[in-house]
Amino acid sequence: MKAKRLSLFLSMLLIGLVAAAQTYVGTMEVDGYTRKNVEARLVRTAQGDIELRMYSVKFARLMPVKVDLEIPRLSLDGTRLSGSNIIPTSKGKPYEKYKVTRFNGTADTEKISFSCLLGDKPMKFTGGRKKKNTSKNQ
Repeated sequence: MKAKRLSLFLSMLLIGLVAAAQTYVGTMEVDGYTRKNVEARLVRTAQGDIELRMYSVKFARLMPVKVDLEIPRLSLDGTRLSGSNIIPTSKGKPYEKYKVTRFNGTADTEKISFSCLLGDKPMKFTGGRKKKNTSKNQ
């Protein structure tokens, strides 16, 4: 019985560690605006929590620039991602107006899916593991 528990614990820990080092590509929806081929990465911080990084994103059709967004202090329990009352940052600058609440999702080595409120706007993301480019540049 102890061996089964230890095996389950180790496999869940491995899933958490592997999921915390993955890059995904998927579709992001924010308040009716959809953006495809968004790159997102889960990173384990020195404090042991998870940070979600989203690269070159726009949150509205008329948004003039793309930004990199970091959502720190997420929890990863097995494959479940969660967090609330998180101030996102971009280039180290906090954006209190867009506080992340009700962050809820799942992530494993192959896929990620989450939803949250970004300020008062609902945001969803669904993606799969980014495939490594195997073509050789010559």
